[in-house]
Amino acid sequence: MFVVKLPTFINNDKYHHKKNKVVKIYEQQKSPYRTNHNYDLRLIILRHGERIDQSLGSDWYDTVFGGIPSAPPLAFKHPSLPHRLPYRPNTLLYVFDPPITHTGERKAIYKGQELAQVGATVDYCYSSPASRSILTANAILKGIHRSHIPIRPEPYLFEPLNWNSVLLLLKDINPFMSSGEWKRAGYNIDQHYARLNNYLNADETEMDYYNRSRQFFDSIERHHGKILSPAYRGLLPRQRTTVLIVGHAASTEMFSTIALQKPFEVKKFGDQCAKVPYLHTVVLERDAITRIWYLRPVMYFA
Repeated sequence: MFVVKLPTFINNDKYHHKKNKVVKIYEQQKSPYRTNHNYDLRLIILRHGERIDQSLGSDWYDTVFGGIPSAPPLAFKHPSLPHRLPYRPNTLLYVFDPPITHTGERKAIYKGQELAQVGATVDYCYSSPASRSILTANAILKGIHRSHIPIRPEPYLFEPLNWNSVLLLLKDINPFMSSGEWKRAGYNIDQHYARLNNYLNADETEMDYYNRSRQFFDSIERHHGKILSPAYRGLLPRQRTTVLIVGHAASTEMFSTIALQKPFEVKKFGDQCAKVPYLHTVVLERDAITRIWYLRPVMYFA
């Protein structure tokens, strides 16, 4: 069992509108975009969809489940909830592990469809164990027509624990559903996946989060990236692998920092995460020869 906690509420809606287009406000930074290179490993990293507790407010559990610890199955049909939200006898655990909304799920499906339209596909899928991330991953895979790809819940993808001190109140109670519970609820979960760790440090800081994210990133390169022989220089790699990673606001910013070898600054990291909207997507590709990572504009897939 791993230690987790409720994430702090951060501002997800810093947008401005211009000519009917939503433009996200981010700090200006130099990004080494490339749109035509021989990649062998592609990572599509997303933040989860709209959280129900941020949509309906802090009393969302009373509104949806009537405030009782063990809600009846009929309550899971509430229109604000995502389709097929897994039933939990101890329904109160959803207070600590809030799901996405029905709207958030629908938008995640649309996001998958948008990715499919620009030529994206998925070979493997990893998700934070939080329900909001797994539900989003399931919806993305549905939209991209890759529902047969099993989801691999990975505790190291959960956001920094010092942003989630409320979870420490649970002590030995795991707020997240197990792989078996998800499987029994009809979700395609890889029950054979060996997690990097089932425990997270209760006293974790952002730097600790950086270190475990680095471990996860390295494991992805080890398991899904192969070195292309110099003899193939200038040629397309024989095999390309695309990995979908669904996590939190911290995920898109952290893995970009790691892949592009940027210095990690705690304050700047927190400020950037506060500006990341739901379903924000970052695409990273590794050059098959140089093994250097690049950002790729989401709208340009090969």
